Amino acid sequence: MSEHVVVIGGGYAGVMAANRVAGSGGSGAVVTTLVTAEEAFVERIRLHEFAAGSSATATVTFASVLHPAVRLRVSRVDLIDAGERVLTLSDGSLLPYDHLVLAAGSSGRIPAGDGVHSLADLQSAARLRAALADLPSGAAVAVVGGGLTGLEAVSEIAERHPSLTVRLHTAGAIAPSVSAASRARLRRRLVRLGIELREGLTVPAGSDLRAELDAELVVWCAGFAAPALAGDSGLPTAPDGRLRVGPTLAVVGGDGRVFGAGDAAVIDDPRYGYQRMSCASALPMGAHAADNVLRRIAGEALRPLSSGFVAQCLSLGRRDALVQGVTSDDRPRRVALSGRAAGVVKEMICRQTLRWLRGEARRGGSYSWPSGPVSTAPMAMEEAAWN
Repeated sequence: MSEHVVVIGGGYAGVMAANRVAGSGGSGAVVTTLVTAEEAFVERIRLHEFAAGSSATATVTFASVLHPAVRLRVSRVDLIDAGERVLTLSDGSLLPYDHLVLAAGSSGRIPAGDGVHSLADLQSAARLRAALADLPSGAAVAVVGGGLTGLEAVSEIAERHPSLTVRLHTAGAIAPSVSAASRARLRRRLVRLGIELREGLTVPAGSDLRAELDAELVVWCAGFAAPALAGDSGLPTAPDGRLRVGPTLAVVGGDGRVFGAGDAAVIDDPRYGYQRMSCASALPMGAHAADNVLRRIAGEALRPLSSGFVAQCLSLGRRDALVQGVTSDDRPRRVALSGRAAGVVKEMICRQTLRWLRGEARRGGSYSWPSGPVSTAPMAMEEAAWN
């Protein structure tokens, strides 16, 4: 009898996991179902381009990125019953599974208020796109958040809408994850784009953001939040709501049949503290979760994830970017690339993400990634299930 593996989430981690299980599980031995609320695959790393109006779309069809054996179920998952191994879908139907990969992604932490937007998902980006297009010349736009998402958003908006007054508001310094030299380059680029920098800002909770920031439109890029699905289902979660998994990506304290990957999961081990919510983490986590699902089905020992970083890449409009070299545990190196050459590299990396997904759809196990600082020594199944 075939094993039924269900993957929740149609983002980078989820599609990678589904493709890898379907392509590596053996003909007929494993049935793979991908459940997602989205009608198409969203290139989340391009949402700032779509929102600013630089690109016409940020989606591709699921048919173009999924292994042909993956069964696609377009629905929201309302509840996971890990004891009975069944999902309750938004239409009330039940979907049983033998093994589950929760890769439901993340959403934005968006304060309430009129005129406050985000880049949390395709729908949010579409609303922001329409709102930006309706602003009169000279209107003020405040982008909140000095991390990579905020910097990409503010640069794209300023370049695409030069008639607007664009400001970047941050609680601390911009781009705290890059080197001091790279940070100086970023500031120069932002100034050239006409962006006003307002660093050291604390926005009071519950405030009227547009009035507080003196802007007609606010773009909130100050962090992401995990979906409530894991907590609502009684699965172990971290304080931020992410599913707690061990180094093998199996749920902490579970029976070894539920795994987590991507933004929706956090590895509950201090050795993995360098891992951050990102496409660069989601793809290896999705592939590794799939590998361990297949190992468990085969009765083999599970392996801890070893995944490292090479660079932090951020676009600064269509003609500029920064590629910051980093160590495997994401600390900045001295080497960095900026300017048009970095823009070309950044675009190549964005395109490569789809190539990795499509490559895995064509040939299971083809995707590989840089190793990290943690050993990949096999773990006994009993230890792995509780780690």
